[in-house]
This record gives sequence, C-alpha cells and structure tokens, in this order.
Amino acid sequence: MVAAQKHVLVKTVGALLVVALATPILVLLGVSLNAGVEQVFPPRGLSLRWYANLGQRGGFLDAAKLTLVLAFGSSLFSVIVSVCAGLALTRYRFPGRDLVLTLLLSPLIVPQVVVGMGFLVTLSAIGIFSSIVSLALLHSVITLPFALRVVVSALASARPSLEEAARSLGASPVRAFLEITAPQIAPGLTAAAVFAFVTSFENFTASQFLVFDRTTLPVALYTTVQTENDPTAAALSSVIVLVVVVCVVLFNRFVAHQLLAR
Repeated sequence: MVAAQKHVLVKTVGALLVVALATPILVLLGVSLNAGVEQVFPPRGLSLRWYANLGQRGGFLDAAKLTLVLAFGSSLFSVIVSVCAGLALTRYRFPGRDLVLTLLLSPLIVPQVVVGMGFLVTLSAIGIFSSIVSLALLHSVITLPFALRVVVSALASARPSLEEAARSLGASPVRAFLEITAPQIAPGLTAAAVFAFVTSFENFTASQFLVFDRTTLPVALYTTVQTENDPTAAALSSVIVLVVVVCVVLFNRFVAHQLLAR
C-alpha cells in the first residue's frame, strides 16, 4: 500500500513538473499566433502573420545565418580538438595531465559574463573589432569543454587493443584509428557535436559583449524584445523551440540509445 502511494506521488510530482516546464512554451506559442499587434495571452484570434513576418525581417535572417555558421564551425572545431586532446589524455600518462584537463574544462566553471568580458578586453586591446572573428574565437572556447567531456568518455570506453591489432597487421596509425576506433566512438562524436552546436547556437550571455558589426540570433532576439512589442519575437522563439524539439527527438531516436547500450 505504501509503495503504491509513493508510486502515485512520484507520478503526480513528475506530471506537475512537466506541466510547469511546458506552460511557458505553450504561452509563447499562443502569443506567436495572436492576430493582434501586441504580445498578449490568450491570443485575440489566431493568425500566422507573425511567422510570415519573419521572412521580411532581414536582420533576423542575417543573424540566423551568422549564428548557424558559428554553431557549425565551432562544433566542428571542438570535436576535432576534443579527439586529439582525448587521445592524449586517455592513452598517455604525462606530468601535468590533470592540469591540462582542468584547463580545457575551465570554461564550464567560469561564469559566462566573465568569459565575455575577458574576451572583450583582450580583443579590444589587440585591435580586433570584427564580430565574426571575435565570436568565432569565443564560441570555439566555450563549446570545447562540452565536446571534450563526451569524447573523453567515448575514448575511455573504446578498445585500443583492436586498433593495435590492426596496426600489427600493417595498417597505418591514421587508417587504424579511422576504420577501427572511429566507428566505436561515432555515437560519442555525434553527441559531442550536438552539445557543442546547441551551446553555440543559444549562447547569449558571453556573445552580447562581442557584437560589433554583426549580431547573433539570441542577441537580436533580446534587442527586439527590449524595443518592440509585436509578436514577431514570439514567433521566432517558437520556431527555435520547435527546431530544438525536433533535434532532441532525432538525437534520442538515432544516437542516445546507442550511447546507453555501451
């Protein structure tokens, strides 16, 4: 009886948490469908006019392009560097190994405000005032720890003996890694790329310090909310939420179960 009551209590609390998390998203979706010209809920009529309006906002389109370029570029960089660093950290023992790992993971514990301000002061001192260059450097640094943690875990669970066997049969080190080890850690590499991409795509706190001549989508969205009151920003936010949901579903469908099976 007690166990049944606990089970009901856990399910009830879980359902309440899901409702609490989903309610803001549902409100946002309702605001984006408002037929009026203000951000109000419940909506006064239903319309897709604000979604159509996104195509007329060149600033959002330019910001989205830059954000996607930064996300793809930083995730690719982070995965490549993580593989190189992960191989060194998991297969070799050398003085200062723990210190190197700590330094590579340090952006995880340093507040984003501090990271953004540090980049702003440093890049301004050396005369770099290009949003693309500064944001590319920033996003590469802040996404690296997320990718590194996943890649190191994947490499730790891989079997180096299989790669050594391939090399003993005449395969080069690169070929042995690509054909033997890479397939073993492929789910980990995919997960690392996804985490890095999402971290770069949604970053606002640090990126706002380095917006000089170009802006990212989160910063553009924040500026719009501060200066305008029509539901265009809500429509854009709804699109981002739906894209993230689709990505998470696909990730769980094709990658997550492979990681859990290991």
